[in-house]
Order: sequence, then C-alpha cells, then structure tokens
Amino acid sequence: MNSKQNRSVSIYFFVIITWFEYLYLTKIKRKFKNETNYESARIEFLKRKGKETKNLFFQLGGVYIKIGQFISNLFHVLPEEFLWELQDLQDKIPPREFEEINKRWITDYGKPMVEIFSNLDTAAYASASTAQVHIGYYHDKKVAIKTLYPGIEEDAIRDLKTISRVIWIIDRFVFKISAKEVNEQLHSMIRAELDLRSELKNLKYTKQLFALEKDFYCPNPIDELCNKHTLVTEFVEGKKIYELIALEPHTKKNPHLEKLVRAYILMIFEYRFFHADPHPGNLIFMETGELCFIDFGAVQSISEEETRILERILIGAMRKDYHLITESLFELGAVTETLSKEELIQIVKYSLEKLNRILESTDHFRNIGLDTLRPKEDLRFLKEIQVSLKRLLSSLKLPPNFLSLHRVLALLLGNSSYLDPTRSMIDYAEKPFSQIVLKGSSLKKLWKDEGEEFITSLFSLPKELNEFLYKWNRGEFQTPDSSRMEELRLKEIFTFGALGSIFFFFGMYYSEKFWKEPSILFYILSGLSFWSLAKSSLSYWKQK
Repeated sequence: MNSKQNRSVSIYFFVIITWFEYLYLTKIKRKFKNETNYESARIEFLKRKGKETKNLFFQLGGVYIKIGQFISNLFHVLPEEFLWELQDLQDKIPPREFEEINKRWITDYGKPMVEIFSNLDTAAYASASTAQVHIGYYHDKKVAIKTLYPGIEEDAIRDLKTISRVIWIIDRFVFKISAKEVNEQLHSMIRAELDLRSELKNLKYTKQLFALEKDFYCPNPIDELCNKHTLVTEFVEGKKIYELIALEPHTKKNPHLEKLVRAYILMIFEYRFFHADPHPGNLIFMETGELCFIDFGAVQSISEEETRILERILIGAMRKDYHLITESLFELGAVTETLSKEELIQIVKYSLEKLNRILESTDHFRNIGLDTLRPKEDLRFLKEIQVSLKRLLSSLKLPPNFLSLHRVLALLLGNSSYLDPTRSMIDYAEKPFSQIVLKGSSLKKLWKDEGEEFITSLFSLPKELNEFLYKWNRGEFQTPDSSRMEELRLKEIFTFGALGSIFFFFGMYYSEKFWKEPSILFYILSGLSFWSLAKSSLSYWKQK
C-alpha cells in the first residue's frame, strides 16, 4: 500500500474509531454516569478528539490543513470544545524544505530561484496549507514570493474525494451538517487556492475597489513573475496586530481597529466583495497609517439581495424588532421549516436580550469565560420552549456566503478583543455602519420596503375622525349636536398632538443615526401635525 493510499486509509480509520468511541460514550457510559459526570466525560472526549484531529491533519498536511482551518470555524455546527483544539491549524503550520519550493520554479521558469531573485532568504517567511512564502529582491525591490507546493494539486483532488465521503457519512448517520453546502464551499475554496491566478485577480480587484480610500492599501504585484503556481508582490513593511500595543482601559478608541471595522463594512455592504481571511498574519498596519491586506486566496462575493437581507437583520437588531429579524432569516433560507416562526422569534428575542446583558455587564472582552456566557442557561431556555438543541442545529442552513461571513466575524472578534479589550466590536461598528450603510442607496430600499407601511400605520386615524374628515371634504357632513361636535374636536386635537410628538421623536432618532432623508421628512411631518394641532385648538377655543 503506497503513501497516497495511506492518506485516505488514515482518515477512514480515524473516523470509524471516533464513531465507535462516540457511541460507547453516549449509549453505554451515559447509563452509568450522572448528568454532571457525563457532561465532564463528554467535554473531555471532544477536547481529546480535537487534539487528535489537529495532529492527524498536521501529519497529512496539504489540503487537510486547509480543511481543518475550514472546519475550525463551523461553530454553528460542531461543538466548540472540539473546535477550539483545531485553532492551531490557522497559524502554526510547519514549513517545508526550500528545495521542494525551488523545484516548482525550475519547472515553470527553467532556472532556480537564486538566479531570479537576489538576497533570497531560503528560510520560509510564512507557510500555509497549500503554499509557502519566501523573501528576496527583484530589481532591487524587496518582494514576497508565494509558491504552491509541488504535487499539491494531485493530492488535493484525492483528498477532497475522501473528505466528501466522510462529510456525507457524518451528515447521513451522525448529525446534520448541511453536507451539500459544506462540500460545495470546500471544493470551491480549494480550487481557488490552487490557482494563484485567481488570487492575483482578487488582489487587483480589491485594489481597484479601495482606490479612492486613503486608509487602505493592497501590495503591487510583479505581473511577469505571476502564474498558476507563483505569485510575487512587493513586500509591505509594517506591524502585525500582535506586534501592536493594546489600548489601556478608558482611553480613546483604537484607530487601527476603527480602520479594520470600517474596511469590512465597506467591503460587505458597499462593494459586496470581501477578504474572507482577516487573521492577524494577513493584516499589516503600515508606518504611513494605512491598513494593508495581504493573501487574497480566500475572498467571497455577496449578492445585492443577500446584502439587503443582512441589512434588515442588523437594523432589526438595532430596533429590537424580533419579527423583522425572524422574517429576514426565513427569507435568507438560513432556517428550515422544522423550526416554527413563533419558536424562532422566542430564540431571537432571548439571544438579543442575553447579548445586551453581556455587553452591559462585561468590561473586558478578551477571553470571555463560561461564567459570562453561561451555556446552561441556553439549554434551560430551549427546554422551556420545547426546542431540543439537536432540532435547533438541524434547522440551521446558512448559505455558503454566510459561512465565510461567520469566519470573518469570528476572526474580527478575536482581533477586536486584542486591540481594545474594554470595548465591544459593536462600539466600533455603529458609526461606520450608520455612515456607510444607512446613508447609502440601501436606505432607499429599506424606506421603500418598510417606510410606506410604517407611515400608513402612523396615519391611521380613529375611525370616527376619518369618517368625519372624509364627509367634510365631500360636503356631506351634517352638523351634529354640540356635544358630539365637541367630542370630535377633542379627538382631532389629540390625534394631531400624538402624531406631532411621534414624528418629532423619529426625526430626532434618525438624526442621531445620521439618516438625513427620513429625519428631514419626519421633522416636516411633525411641523404639519403641530400646525394642524394649533389650528384645531384655536377652532375648539372659539367654539367654546
């Protein structure tokens, strides 16, 4: 049996052994343990399996490391005790020998790297799952040289077939993990990363998008040295996130974090094309103050419709409009019909209220522990509304783009908790979200979708007053007795007063949120209502 076959056999053997151990734990040992001891044993099992999975993927290397990176962000699908053990796959990948990398250059260019680059450092500057980076000089300019590992393409095809079968088995016989969607995104991601021409295209496109933004930078590529297997760009000097000094408590907001959050709000909501791997190694803060993005192997586009729905979800969260969030989640297809609308509304309400409690009671957001998150509260809540955790997880079906967004959010939260542990990322996102999203073209769509219905409901006058105004306008009104007339006048005064107050309140609300158009409209409506109030009051006073 050759080494290529051994790779697949190792995976199948590991999966089968893990499955039997899981059955033994849940079907046999559970019967002889109380709830507390069983929970401890379950957590210990998940942690141990996480470490074994990490070690196996490091041993097999190549695509398996990339798969491990992908799996390590599926917190909405897999247990977190298992996933935390896989985080080393993100940035602790052992490098390969330089001679392996040099073979690729000899094959592609007919000469070794030392004949192309001067002062070439044969020690790897960075190593990833499918490629390795070295530093050298080209025409007296310092450059970063990214090269795919030789033979990685053939290994990837074989490994992806194995992983696809394993995912299908888990989805079919263990628990639902949206196998089709996970497989599709995994294949798409690996294919893109095995063709560095795609990364070059992504780099140039992102550079074009940020052309008018002075705070952001993308390295310039050396086109004549870029092909399917190699990508050479200028080397950007600067500091990585963990080389920066974190803020002391009770100081001003971190300008580095402000730029990072603003960049992603621009990419997601304005450009609808985002860098999907913002781990600390891919973010460089230059001495000139600009934020530089590197490594464009993982990018993702998002449709206009998906962006609109995401806006509605976030606006619903800001308003505490649980119905809007629920309807948007169903519209997005993120939740299946196995969960009813009423159940989801309760879950959304509980989740947002708990998030607000955590934000209000927490003054340090780095390494938030279980004593703050209190997962047992969540299980008790699900039990109260008669929704099992298994049914909840099986009902989630995020679109592929939102799996990438999930990874982006997780990495941004990690970066945020380091750069400014005393503030939540929401503190940094509120202002750019209001400026970029709520003042943009999306506002007109939001206004069209929700504003008309909202205005209509506000203009719903009491039935008697509505009939009175309608008949008065048509000249059909018959003068009622004085007591009836007085009652109608009072209702009219009350209605215009209430409308004026409501319109003025929303004018102030939208003004604070930088929503210029609706704030002006509400102020105008407020003025008209108060003018009508004054007119009605004067008429009533004269009548009296």
